[in-house]
Order: sequence, then C-alpha cells, then structure tokens
Amino acid sequence: MRAAAPGDVQYAGWRYPANHQAGEGLYVRIHHNNDYHTIYGHMSVLHVRTDDEDICEADEFSCILGVSGSTGSSTGPHLHFELEPPGSTRSVNPYGWIGGAGSDPWENETRNHPETYGFPHISYDLWLRYPSITNGDVFPSGAPLTAPPINENEPGAFTVDDGDTGFIESPAGCWTVDNTSGWAGDHCWRNVPLGDPGNCTATWNFPGTPGQYNVFVYVPNNHATTDAAQYTIRHTESPDRPWSKQSVWAAVDQFDYPNIYHSSWTYVGTYYFNNQHGTDYVRLEAQSLNAITDTMVAADAVRFAPVVYRTYLPLVMKRWPPIPDTPVLNPINNPNGSSGYTVSWQAAYLASTYILQEATNANFTGAVTRYSGTGTSWTASGTAPGTYYYRVKATNSWGDSGWSNTQQTTVWPTTMTFYSVADSMVQLGYPTSNFGSLSDMRAGYYGSSQAMCSLVRFNLSGIPSGTPIGQAKLWLYMNSSYDPQNIPRIIAVYRVTTAWTESNVTWNTQPGYSSMYYNVVSIPHAAFGWYSVDITNLMREWVNGQYSNYGIWLFGNESPIDQNFRGFSTREGAANRRPYLAVTYDVGTSTLQSNPEAVFISPLSTPETPLDALKTLPVSGEVTPLLSPIPTPRLP
Repeated sequence: MRAAAPGDVQYAGWRYPANHQAGEGLYVRIHHNNDYHTIYGHMSVLHVRTDDEDICEADEFSCILGVSGSTGSSTGPHLHFELEPPGSTRSVNPYGWIGGAGSDPWENETRNHPETYGFPHISYDLWLRYPSITNGDVFPSGAPLTAPPINENEPGAFTVDDGDTGFIESPAGCWTVDNTSGWAGDHCWRNVPLGDPGNCTATWNFPGTPGQYNVFVYVPNNHATTDAAQYTIRHTESPDRPWSKQSVWAAVDQFDYPNIYHSSWTYVGTYYFNNQHGTDYVRLEAQSLNAITDTMVAADAVRFAPVVYRTYLPLVMKRWPPIPDTPVLNPINNPNGSSGYTVSWQAAYLASTYILQEATNANFTGAVTRYSGTGTSWTASGTAPGTYYYRVKATNSWGDSGWSNTQQTTVWPTTMTFYSVADSMVQLGYPTSNFGSLSDMRAGYYGSSQAMCSLVRFNLSGIPSGTPIGQAKLWLYMNSSYDPQNIPRIIAVYRVTTAWTESNVTWNTQPGYSSMYYNVVSIPHAAFGWYSVDITNLMREWVNGQYSNYGIWLFGNESPIDQNFRGFSTREGAANRRPYLAVTYDVGTSTLQSNPEAVFISPLSTPETPLDALKTLPVSGEVTPLLSPIPTPRLP
C-alpha cells in the first residue's frame, strides 16, 4: 500500500492502543505539504513510524506505507482511506468532484441527511493523476501505476533460517524450538507475558552480496498470536556511504498470516545492505507494539530478495526445446482445516500433463504423487490430520518444467475422548493415607475423614500444540453421596500446578492448585449418573503451552457444620464409569467467519475465573433452590 502523495508521518500505530479491536486498528496519518491529511486504516503491516519524514520523495519504495489487512473493527481485508482538509477533522470525499455546481454527490448526500452529517460537506478534487478504477461513469480514470518489483521468489534470493549460523538469539536459549512446522519444517517461539515481556530477541544477520533487497519475514501458522510484532532492520544508507548505518522499523500482525490472500512470507520493506562496515541485520524485538494481553511470538526465517528491474523488448523468441512453462500453484482455500479440499493450479503454456506431489515437510522429503493427468486440479478427501505441502510441474514429450511454488494446508482432527490415567482423593482426617487404588473419589466433608478433595489427570500429549479447541468437557459419574439437607452442591474445578502420582499422593503431599477456579457444576443429592463441567479455557491453556498439564482438582463444600460429599467413580472402578474428557476441535470458528483472512490458532484464554465473580448464587430464604457456596480450597 503506497501513500497518495509525499508528506510526513504524523502518526503510525494502533488507532486505540488500549483496544486493538476498535476503530481503524493499525493505521497511518500523513500530513501533506498542502496541509491536507490522508488516513490509511486496518493495516496488517506497518513500514513507517510516527515522525518519519519525506515519505514518497526518495524513490518508489519510499512511498510504501505497509500492507493492507483487517485489524481493528473490520469485517474483512480492505483499505480504509480518508482525506481531511486543512484545519478540520471532518472527512471529505477523497475521490473528488469536477462536475458542475450543485451536482456534487457528496454535498447532496450530506445536505439531504443532516441528522447524520450535521451540515453539508464538499468534495475536493486534489488528484494530479486520477486513480485507475473500473466504475468509469463516476470519474475519469487514469492508467494504473506500475507496481515496484517486489518478489520473494526473485532469482538470487537467499534465506536465513532460525537454525542457520546467521541466526542469533539473545540471551541464548530464550526461544523454544518447534520441529513440527515452519520454513524448512521448524521455527522458534516464546510466550510474551503482558507484565513481563523480558528482553529476548532474535536476529538474522545479512550474509549476502551488497545491493538493494526486498526483505520478507516468514510467519509460521503456529505459535504466532501477537498482533503487532516489532522488527528492527539495520541497513546501509547507500552504496557511496557504506559506513553510514540506519535503523528502520516495521510492525507485523503475526496472527493474520498466513491466510487465503497472503503466504507466510510477509514484506517488511526494501533496503540497501552492505556488511563492509559492521553487521546489517533484521531483529525481532522482545515486546510487541502496545501489547494489551499475553501473547506468543514466532521467529522463523528472513529472506533477502534482490530488487530486479526488467526491460521487456518487443521480440518474439523461439523456445528450444519446447518444454512447458512452470505452472503456478494457487493458494489452497481450507481455512477451517477440513479433511476435504481442492488443490488447483494455473494452466502452463505447452503443457500436456501435470504431476502433483504431496509431502508432510517443506523439503518434500518422502513426497508422493497425488495426481498425474491433463487436468488442473485435484480434490482430497478423508485426509488424516496434519500439515501437507504441495507442488506441481508440467510435462510434454520434450521434457518437464521446473517445480512450481509451494502451497500448504493443515487438516485438524475433529473429536477425541481421553480417559483418566491417574485419579485419587486425599483426606484431612487421614493425612498420610493414599487412596489411589479405590474405585471411589470424593469432594466435601464427612465424619472422621473430615475434608475430602479429589485429583484426576489425562494424557493429552497426542494433541499437537496450537490445535484449535472448540470445547472440552470433563465427565464424572457420581456413584455415592451424603447430604442430610438434600440440596444441590457445587463442585468446583481448579488447575493442578505441581506434579503428583496416583499411588503416592496424600493430604500431606498433595500438589498445588490455581488461585482461582475455572468452572463449577451443581450436583443434586443421590441423583447418581453422569455430570459434565466445561473446562474449555483450561484445555486451551494446556494445548497452547501456557500451563503444564498436571491435572484437575475437584473441591466440594468442606464445612464441618454442614457435612456433605459427592463421590465419583475412578478408573479403578467400572470401565464404563471412569472419568473422561470429551474434546471437540474447532473446525469452524467465529474468528474465521468474521475474518476470512485468519488461520485460526487457539487464543490464550481468559485467566481462571476469580472466586468473587461467581458468588452471586441463591441463598437461604429466596425462592430459587438453595445451592452451596463456591468451594474454597483448604490449605493442607
């Protein structure tokens, strides 16, 4: 996206730094020499920052403000463009009007609807070169501008990956390596807590031949939830001043990439690089721009693609031998991770047939041929969960073309059931006894046992990190209860925070628990059977790596003057009554429906619900049934 005219950047950043979902999101305001202002909103990448001067004066690359997107309050990717006249913040028609007096459509619209606009607004014709549009009956159109040569696959491009010698993490070891996805099959990531982002950075040093390069950063489809990762690009001022180094800035909405419109390669600007006098580099900073929540940031690869200008001569050249052109593989439209999708490509000149390959890694090691024929598409069905990479080449009797560009898609699983691998209870009245072998576990207070609470754990290692969780429910079978008042009782779910074993846990050795609970379930007395409690938020935190999975605490009402308990079957009891988790994977989320660009990654959930937030339950004397108060864990 380029500036409409030369000027200075008055502001670049979040329209509302405290609410990234509001207004124009990431946007730029430029002050022009004629005192007009232009505004560019809903951007996904910023190449300029506040107080940058001389925009669109050095060369065509200096006109580029960033990449359009769908940040802020937006229903889909588009450019929000405004024009403000001198001394006013009231937007006017940026398209202008050159017709006769009284026929300005913008003036007529605002005059006829004073309840909306207040008073008439007037169009201003500021164009030195009319924009190129298809609706020619509105305004005369000019020829389209020639786009600058920006191509991440330009011959001579080279890539510095997170595993290469040119990649440096500081301090060492502050990034976590994920070997399941990314450029060349892996990437680095880390959690960035809002209150303590740390000082962990990633740097890709420029190792190539001096010259002007388009710079692209690779955003993997996993562990990238930050909406404004900040990059610093250190480069050389010009070929004749190799000792003069400059630092520029870019912000990238990592959560938005990749999507159906853009690959994982994200353009962050064009610069001259020369390592003659010190290192030129790209660095991912520790903190995002105006962060408002805990996020995850990913560091993968950086590509330096040379800027190449071409002159096309009006010559007709014969091709010999007449092998076909290399086909272009289209983006795969599978935003919901379905097992059925279509891979298609554009017809190649001189092609007779095509060969489509599939692999589970970007290097195509162990690739298999999925299609061979004259068509230009292939439809997958019943594909197993995982990430798949595709490439295609054209063939004829003279030979084969090169392999096309690569496209990928991820198939998510749908539903799974996980049975408990450890469950037990602890009792205050028997502080050194272990109950891991019993077929019953309880929560509440009873006789000599005194306070009783239970633990249960599930093996979730088979769920890939970042899998989108739609819903997770804990199911418990109540097989015993004691309750002289015969009223419903609350059982609360807390997160276990330290390790424990079924055969050794006692009241005195019990593990820790979260300071706040996740959810509750109300269970009547003696109504034996299955009960469920939603733990979706906790499940998302486990899958995203925010917390380690040590299991779940179950707490009941532990009042000695109002004794009661609820007992549940354990895995040592009947096989058809053991605790289990029912997990539904999200293959059609509201996030994807409201923003078609997004590739969904399970968000970091809202922290556990505070105790006070749910203490609005009925009390004795009201018309509604009496429920016990929210259980508060008893310290051992």
